Amino acid sequence: MIWLLTVVTFLGVVVTAMLALWFFSQKDQIRAALRGPEQQRKEPRTPRRVALELSGSDKPLIYEITITENVSRHGARVVTNRRWYPHDSVLVRLPEEVLPARARITYCQPLRGAEFAMGLQFSLAVYSWIGSPQ
Repeated sequence: MIWLLTVVTFLGVVVTAMLALWFFSQKDQIRAALRGPEQQRKEPRTPRRVALELSGSDKPLIYEITITENVSRHGARVVTNRRWYPHDSVLVRLPEEVLPARARITYCQPLRGAEFAMGLQFSLAVYSWIGSPQ
């Protein structure tokens, strides 16, 4: 009888550990599914490749030229070669613009190799890339 209780307890611990690891690996998808409507994207994204210049607003030595994957009036998803941190501020300059726009980093997720996908949220609408050719 003690042997049976030991096996059942062991199996229960193993199943619980596996479920905890699975939930931890799926945390971003679970959070996205549980988000309230006020936290979800308010504008549709348009697939568009636009070259951008990124620079750190607090650390002027950080500079990178990158490409967008998709854009909207108030945001963009870009592929970057360095890890940026959510909630940090970044300066973004479009090639045809003289002055950069300030954006907030909403996420930075690892992609393939040394690349990252980064979400940018602009405080002001960016119209110039909506009508630009792909």
